[in-house]
Amino acid sequence: HTNNQQFLDNVLQCVTYIEHTTSDIYPVNVELLLAQAALESGWGNSRFARVGKNLFGMRTYDLQEPHMLPSNNPKKWGVKVYVHECDSVLHYIQTINNGSHYSEYRKLRDNGETDSIKYVYTLEAYASDENYFSKVISIIKKIRAEYK
Repeated sequence: HTNNQQFLDNVLQCVTYIEHTTSDIYPVNVELLLAQAALESGWGNSRFARVGKNLFGMRTYDLQEPHMLPSNNPKKWGVKVYVHECDSVLHYIQTINNGSHYSEYRKLRDNGETDSIKYVYTLEAYASDENYFSKVISIIKKIRAEYK
């Protein structure tokens, strides 16, 4: 990605492709998805994004799966490696739509909520960073002001 707009456009192309080619998924809040991808991957510039095509920091605890170890080398888990960035986007969508930790997200979605900032507060299981919500909200506001 040569710039942030191109990164967002590429991720959005993945979402569009998945929504048109996969029949068994519910749509997700795209603005939240874009903000999390930007944060988790450093706008596509992190090692995990560049080498592992992982835009969301998705982990695996099955170290037989393709994975990369973070620099702190936990040895109990790795960051999943995907063939294509769109595979990472699909895994994120499936996790949000099916993961047991995201039932509040799905309640908002099923009630027709459209404000992506309200969805942020359903992600307490997503990251251990105590500032995660404020970081995601900041990126949502940046996307609204500067991109699309």
